[in-house]
Amino acid sequence: MSAHNKYRYIWNTLLRASANLRSIHSISFHKTSRRKYTVPCAMGFSLFTWLGFEKKLSAEDELIHTIKHCILFIQKNEYEKAEQLLHVALRQAQQIHHQLGITYIYDVMANLALQREELDKAKQLFIIVTQRIMANGVLEDDPRVVHLSVKLARVSHLKKDYSTAKLGYDWCLEKLYKAVEIDPTDHSKKLLAMTEDWYGRLYLECEQFEKGLKYMVHSLNRMREVPDIEKEHLVVQLNDIGTVYDRLGKAGESISYFKEAIDLGKNLDMDLGTMYVNLGRAYLKSQLLDAARKSCGHAWKLGVMSKNQDVKQEAELCIKQINNLG
Repeated sequence: MSAHNKYRYIWNTLLRASANLRSIHSISFHKTSRRKYTVPCAMGFSLFTWLGFEKKLSAEDELIHTIKHCILFIQKNEYEKAEQLLHVALRQAQQIHHQLGITYIYDVMANLALQREELDKAKQLFIIVTQRIMANGVLEDDPRVVHLSVKLARVSHLKKDYSTAKLGYDWCLEKLYKAVEIDPTDHSKKLLAMTEDWYGRLYLECEQFEKGLKYMVHSLNRMREVPDIEKEHLVVQLNDIGTVYDRLGKAGESISYFKEAIDLGKNLDMDLGTMYVNLGRAYLKSQLLDAARKSCGHAWKLGVMSKNQDVKQEAELCIKQINNLG
């Protein structure tokens, strides 16, 4: 059985799975400290927002009002409140038999579960959304199905089921490359970039750094072309690519990515201490001791001001290494 057919078989098996709605009783942004590779949040990239759901629901004011409050709670990281209100919204949609509203709410629930890494719940919810869409005659090549397939591959990835995740990512990338070639919309490019980034990080976890770097750089270049990408997302990608170059012993390349990440992040409300430490260590490996001391010294100041002990300690270690060489 070919890889493509094998994934299709796995996919069809998932879709035939029984969706026990009663088991759905409860539905962080990235952290840089103490983590070698971080994963940018994709919560804002919801399937039905992309497809213009809000306009279609304009007549159902009460339901829209509830859903908007759900999204607001999610944006404020008040996840428990968001989940409680999502179930209220689900009951509202069911009472007025608003099928698109029901599907949309399940999609928001699924994305929230994925963001919180409640993986079994996320998997079940994404399957429910896909079943509801395909019940209306939508085919597997439809952008909505590909979008959901990416999320299911991500769930397998986070569950460390790497073989299934790889099959899923490969299948989705095949569809997305064709879609972008035919109609390169910002939405399709964004989904492709997100998929490449996740796939690259899977390869990092499997210690296949060259492959991982290739996908992450492709993702970054695509993200640069999408006008509504959050700058914070680009900062994280730049820093993480720099970290991979550093892991591969390519300090010169890593310095350029760390510097770009810092330059972009200076105008944002972000903790850049870890990035200054990364830059300092890259300078150290390049024997640029004055630049290394300056960068790690600034990281130490940021760690003290923000009371971030991890950054402070990492900066102190970096400075000690510099002094031993100087």
